[in-house]
Amino acid sequence: MNHQERLYNALKSECEAKINEALLSLDMCFFKASAIGEHTSEHFLKEASKSLDKLTESRDKLDTLKQYYDESSMFNKQQELNN
Repeated sequence: MNHQERLYNALKSECEAKINEALLSLDMCFFKASAIGEHTSEHFLKEASKSLDKLTESRDKLDTLKQYYDESSMFNKQQELNN
């Protein structure tokens, strides 16, 4: 594995981890309300909104990474340039 592949995989993993963290937080807000420290409606809304923002941002980053640097297209282009 070369450094481009490692970088791609690291960025992809980071995005996926943040997506999963955001989904976990949203699940807790929707289905396990007692798991959230404070139980005020304002706090639930704030936590859910933060998680939704994190989910949206991470999903956008992952989509952008895949669109512009998809493993198959990026590495095939690199091979074509080397030939």
